Amino acid sequence: MVVASPPRILISHPGRQHSHQTALALAGAGMLAGYWSGVPSIASHAKWVPARYRRRYAMLPLAPEQARTAAWTPALRRVTDRLPRPLSSRADFLACRLFDRWVAAGLARAQARGAKAVIACEISALDTFRVAKRLGMLTLLDAPSIHHLAQDRVQPTLDPAGLHRRLARVKDAEVALADHVLTVSELARKSYIEAGVPPESVHAVTLGADPELFTGDVEDLQRHDGDPFVFLFAGAWIRRKGADLLLDAFAQTVGACPSARLRIVGPTGDAATLLSGVDPRIEVVGPLDQPALARELRRADCLVLPSRHDSYGMVVVEALASGTPVLVSEMVGAKDLVEEGSNGWVVPLGDVAALAQRMLWCVANVSAVRAMRPAARRSAEQATWESYHRRVVKLLSELVGGRGDSADMASRPRGAVA
Repeated sequence: MVVASPPRILISHPGRQHSHQTALALAGAGMLAGYWSGVPSIASHAKWVPARYRRRYAMLPLAPEQARTAAWTPALRRVTDRLPRPLSSRADFLACRLFDRWVAAGLARAQARGAKAVIACEISALDTFRVAKRLGMLTLLDAPSIHHLAQDRVQPTLDPAGLHRRLARVKDAEVALADHVLTVSELARKSYIEAGVPPESVHAVTLGADPELFTGDVEDLQRHDGDPFVFLFAGAWIRRKGADLLLDAFAQTVGACPSARLRIVGPTGDAATLLSGVDPRIEVVGPLDQPALARELRRADCLVLPSRHDSYGMVVVEALASGTPVLVSEMVGAKDLVEEGSNGWVVPLGDVAALAQRMLWCVANVSAVRAMRPAARRSAEQATWESYHRRVVKLLSELVGGRGDSADMASRPRGAVA
């Protein structure tokens, strides 16, 4: 009896996001053909990166022949971060497009080494997919956000109009070339289906968190009746994540319950000006590393994430793993983990009144909210990286393996089953 070897897949990403977790999952299953990223992933790559940036990313246990890096990609982004948004947005677009061409140029070599399919992230997949199609490789689009049409419906773009049109054209072309689209939530999956992508070609693989890091010690979860009620916002301080909505809702909350507090953790973004002269009961903490964020989450009474759109919202899982109930908008993908009234709440998109009403209820029922901590922790038990690894390996094995050779797969209509 001949046992077929598992299909091998190349992963490319101009940054990192959750792509390294997919790489680790495939490596563990013997399915990783390569991990090509902008962020250094092994020690030999990291030595060329300044220490202050290198510390942000853990090195991965990958073989040297599996990992390649184009460190100039994030470097280009960082150099232009402080430029006016129209210029920085164009530079970010350019970095993704250049990375895409870099991957495309090496794709034939990856195929010669056994790659049957390639996973590429949106905006950096177009040239890669064009070459992959010529080579007969299966194309899988890593879609970390909701579909761009859904984004435009809930929030006007901040990018220049011309650049926005170019981004949309690239994204649409990538979707057209993709045999499958990989999203991180059912919310995101539905947005692609609503945009016309066949349902059988769009797959949701929810993400995870590091339970050991965020669970912490039991005593960290203890709060006392006399302690102020602390709401926590963790993430980039931007309008897309509802920064303006949160400030308006918190103003209503402290107007009725002066003891409430709000802590803001994360880098400032396009909503930074809103923090000028804010209420003294709002504390702006700034960016933190993961251990420090874990401590903030454990000390908070409730995480608030009223995003206009958040394809997943990793911090929701991290908060639940920390034992902290969550209050999120209906446009946060991780809302699927929320059991209303048990570990948190979901409010309508953009509804400041509903958000403020729930925040007021939390402050008025502090004992009930703090009693939700065990349920919050239990709800995160299945949302681990280990469970993500199992899910993504199972899905990719089904999509790439067992369907004949790669040329045969690539020639079938989208969604066709052998």
